[in-house]
Amino acid sequence: MMTTGACPKRDEKMGQVLYFAYGSNLDDDQMRARCASARVVARAVLPNHALAFGGFSHRWGGAVASVVRAKGARVEGLLYELGDVDLRALDRFEGHPFAYERVVRLVLDEHGRRRRALTYLQPEDGFEAWAPPQGYFGVLWRAYGRLGFDFASLARAAGVSP
Repeated sequence: MMTTGACPKRDEKMGQVLYFAYGSNLDDDQMRARCASARVVARAVLPNHALAFGGFSHRWGGAVASVVRAKGARVEGLLYELGDVDLRALDRFEGHPFAYERVVRLVLDEHGRRRRALTYLQPEDGFEAWAPPQGYFGVLWRAYGRLGFDFASLARAAGVSP
């Protein structure tokens, strides 16, 4: 698979890329503020990965979401279409290439179609999981509720009871 800095193939007519959001970018208001022209395409899952919290965000005051390889696990999220301006903005917000790497992964959309999408993850080398701050966790909890995602996987990743 492609790694840092790589993008999925673009639709030449639209200049769009697919982005898989699984963390705080599931929040409508945050995503709209970061990427005004982003459009939700579908719900999707990232197979053979698990949600994890680690790193440190000054904005949130603690650990933030990432995904790690985990055979048989899956991470729920949303697929967005992004243009160049939104992609550059998202790179800045995600701290690419320092805090998060931008990578391409195969996801399955809600219709069972395999899609190449970029996503951001913390480097796995030296990744240390720890609980997220309450405010950050609350943003994800509300988004999971709104989207009907599995609360148990979110709680497990954060080390709390659902």
